[in-house]
This record gives sequence, structure tokens and C-alpha cells, in this order.
Amino acid sequence: MKLTFAIKRVIPKTEKSIRNQIWDILCECDKEFVPPLSARESSTQSTLSSSEGQDIKPFSYFEKMTEQHFILAIDEEKNHVIGFMTFKSNYYTEELKNYSPSNYITTICIKRDYRNYGITRKLYQFMKDDIKQQGLEEPYLTTRTWSSNDAHIHILKSLQFDTVERLKDHRGPGVDTLYFGRKVSERTKN
Repeated sequence: MKLTFAIKRVIPKTEKSIRNQIWDILCECDKEFVPPLSARESSTQSTLSSSEGQDIKPFSYFEKMTEQHFILAIDEEKNHVIGFMTFKSNYYTEELKNYSPSNYITTICIKRDYRNYGITRKLYQFMKDDIKQQGLEEPYLTTRTWSSNDAHIHILKSLQFDTVERLKDHRGPGVDTLYFGRKVSERTKN
């Protein structure tokens, strides 16, 4: 399948159809996260632990997430959201003290049928190269993931992110939280 997609920034609270598409993707990806998104209150929650057997939807997570900035991947042929990235601008946390202020990427979800087309990489490229045109440039780009998320870690390493902090067993026995960061530019705004 040849895929043509566009990357754009939106505010989902203003567009109900986009909000519904994001919700569907989030529910599809929920249990792939460690811990599942339905077991969390927000994307920046500091206390994480593995939660098995949850059958609820990620309502709280979604509501907090929609207060953030969104970058969408849109299938241009079908005019449908196929993935998204959320982030917080001007972000500070102790784990990223040497990489602050940053655009902190909180959530990335791609529909299963659209994976392995380079969409996640394109979303990161947009954050690195194009976000300044949106007036949201920060000197650093940061994120976190869990230690067994090999595919995401591979992308981060290939995009020259540094491992900044490791919180041992933070998400359960043998599952660490890894913080990543990279310098993007000198800060240009006051």
C-alpha cells in the first residue's frame, strides 16, 4: 500500500470529528502502553506502576491530553486521522533539568494498519524542524518511555536523542522509565 499523509498542528477541542478520531486511536493503543493509559490520570503523571487487567477506557487520560498541543498525521486520500503526537510547551521537570525548557512529547499513537510507514519519525521531524513556524519553539525536545519499548527507543536514538534519566522499576519490576532529550536550537523568544 502506498500511503500519502500530511502532518499538521490542530487543537482538537475545537473540532468534534477530529476529537472522535483521536479518541478511537487512543482506545486502540491503550493497552500497548506500560502501564495502560486507562490506568493513568494524565500524560505527565510521576507515579507509574504496572496495572494488569484493566477493562476501562482511558477517559481521564484523554481529557487531560486534550489540554495539550496536537500534531496529527492525516491520510490524505481518506481525509482521516491515522496518528497523533501530543506535547507540552515550555516544560520543566526535575528529571529533565538540563534539557529545559522543552517541548515535551507526552503521547504518540498510530493506528495499527498504518504502522511501519515512518509516521512516528515524521511527527518527530515536524517537532524538530517545523514547530518554530507555529510559535512554539523551545531549545530542547524531550519525552519519556518504558525500557522495553524497543521500537520507540530505536527511533529516538536514530534521531540523536540522549538518554537523560533512568528511573529503575518505575513502571513495575524490571520495567524502567527512560527520559530522553535533544537540543533543537538556541531559544529565540523572550
